[in-house]
Amino acid sequence: MLDTTPTAPATTPARPKVLVIDDELGPRESMSYLLQDEFSVQTADRVDRGLDLIRKESFAVVVMDIRMPQKNGIQGLEELRRIDGDVAVIMMTGYGALASAQAAISLGANEYLKKPFDVDVLQAAVRRHAAQALERRKRASLLKQLEGMYESVKTEQKKHQMQVGYGQAAAEMVHDICNPLVVTIGYTNMLLDEAQNLSGKSASIDRIVHYAQRLEHCSSFCLHLAESWRQSSKSISKSETFALRGAAEETRSVLFFDSPRIEIEGDASAQITGVRYEIMRVLQNLIKNSLEAGASRVVVSIRRDPGRAVLAIADNGSGLPPDILAVILKKPIESTKAHGTGLGMTICRHIAVAHHAEMKVEPRAGGGTVFTLEFPLAD
Repeated sequence: MLDTTPTAPATTPARPKVLVIDDELGPRESMSYLLQDEFSVQTADRVDRGLDLIRKESFAVVVMDIRMPQKNGIQGLEELRRIDGDVAVIMMTGYGALASAQAAISLGANEYLKKPFDVDVLQAAVRRHAAQALERRKRASLLKQLEGMYESVKTEQKKHQMQVGYGQAAAEMVHDICNPLVVTIGYTNMLLDEAQNLSGKSASIDRIVHYAQRLEHCSSFCLHLAESWRQSSKSISKSETFALRGAAEETRSVLFFDSPRIEIEGDASAQITGVRYEIMRVLQNLIKNSLEAGASRVVVSIRRDPGRAVLAIADNGSGLPPDILAVILKKPIESTKAHGTGLGMTICRHIAVAHHAEMKVEPRAGGGTVFTLEFPLAD
């Protein structure tokens, strides 16, 4: 029997928006005609009219002439970048004005083309820059969502400071997972930038491989955090024996972009038994706290005491108020940072207890703070 049920029409993906700004009717209409099959094209004959459209709508690409009356393309580019930092901008010049084109690039233009333009070159440039601009907007949107999640958790945590259970577990998970996710996105951005500018040189390929390895480490870290939350237990049944210094060096390189402000020193052979990623969580939180406290130098040192492996994180930051210092390892507290939740220290305490470690904090001579964790040495 023939099915006569009407089917819903297939949705067509929205075409990327392109804005052409040119005071000359001929080139303006020609570009609009050439691009209209792939893009949703709007035009403007003056810079100010184009800027009005950019304030109202989101475009993937703006194609703008440099030489125009009233306000030229260079002036327009400066204003445009204050409105939208993600849109791709292609500048057009009919006078071979290399200096003007170079100035446009320095002010944030993505490319410049000479008039009269080559049809294939124009279409390829708009196509390429539209794809890149849409990807930038996608990543920016993801970052904004992450920031929103973090702010939401911070607000909820302040309302229910002493609450335990799944709500607390979820807050801990989001708190810890936001930082490595942002790092992952940062490395992805660098990877994309390198790939887009790849010229076949082996040095570029080596950098891409390096970034990809960092992404792999960060992804593994995120996976561990998510799995820990899913199991909702802080057991260390999947423990291993590892060197504390190696975990500290991996934390610096993977989660802090090999920051020169972070120094690792001490015994490379001191080993403990536990969950390597959990110790990296502790290091991440404590080092991040130090940097956010204005530290220009954070020293992570490892030494052996009889039967113990001692991990110390010392910084020259602003330090902690005496009243906070007295209770920070004993009970939940509100963060001393404008954008903090106070969860980081709670997580550190829980991990230390699970690893049978003793945790201490004291002022550093000359300013700053020293956190010390003493772990049982591995058998």
